[in-house]
Amino acid sequence: MNRTGRSFLLPKVALIAILGGIGPVLAGCGGGGPAPVNPPPSSAHTATEQAAVTNWLKQTNQMWTDDNFASLGQITTAEMRTIYLSEEPKGTSPANATRPPFQLTGLSITVPCHTGASDAFVAYGDTDVFDLGSAMQPVAMVFERVGGAWKLAAAVSRPDGGWPALCTAGTPPTAPALLAAADYPSVLARVLTQAQTGTTQTSATASPFAVNDFLAGSGSITAQAATEIRQDRSAGVTFTGGFTPVPDPGLALPLASGKGFWLIGFLIQHATYSSPAGFRAKSWPDGNQVATPRPAVVHHESNTFITTYTAIDPLRSANGTVALDGFFGWPLTAIAS
Repeated sequence: MNRTGRSFLLPKVALIAILGGIGPVLAGCGGGGPAPVNPPPSSAHTATEQAAVTNWLKQTNQMWTDDNFASLGQITTAEMRTIYLSEEPKGTSPANATRPPFQLTGLSITVPCHTGASDAFVAYGDTDVFDLGSAMQPVAMVFERVGGAWKLAAAVSRPDGGWPALCTAGTPPTAPALLAAADYPSVLARVLTQAQTGTTQTSATASPFAVNDFLAGSGSITAQAATEIRQDRSAGVTFTGGFTPVPDPGLALPLASGKGFWLIGFLIQHATYSSPAGFRAKSWPDGNQVATPRPAVVHHESNTFITTYTAIDPLRSANGTVALDGFFGWPLTAIAS
């Protein structure tokens, strides 16, 4: 899965996901996909966690094959509950169609180090759940304990540099991280909204984040935004977008050797097209499809997505920067008028 394929601006992959119908889709991943990637070694004594993952897969398959969402509240929370809810109305399969069940292989469970009872674990594996059965993909799924039950809160595609090593024994770091976990979604939303204007990012505008290939370079959010804005503007179409935090709190999983945290933050992404003269083509000038169903002449389109960004957050004493390292996206609504 390359940087361009993730499509940080999301309309391209989001529309593909909508066309796919019901079921979780890993935005930007399609075709044959990458070869299976070995996950981190599993923690000891994870029978309960493995049972929770098995139950999640069983219930998700029931939603996929039988259009039965009765157990949605029992197996999902946070970002994933929002995603499943958005897909429930699309659950009915075409007449006489059958859907083979999803698969999950190479399951490995990591229980991050903690004080008191564990309230989160990470399930790594290769699965086609997040690609609608068309390809196996390496993902990390974060489960949280809510009301005494384990529920899927987030899914993350494998970062290009591999999965970060998490602390699995002892207690989490006590020294403060560079970016407080509670502040991560709002600070990230500000930085990504700035990047989506297409303006070149600097260490000052991106602070406290590193200006890595998420924010600079040909496949970055910034470069893609600049290109699409320019293409649309040349045809009299205005494209704007931005990010806002969701009510659900983000996650902070301690890194190995007390080096900081792996941050996971949930955002709502907004993308808007405006055409004062009216637009009649099936795709906007930047190549993104016009939302369907659509009127013959489109003056406005509004899209919303839920997006998840992960980052490596060093301890404040390390004098580093927060490095974005992973992404997951899902379409919520697309309305043309």
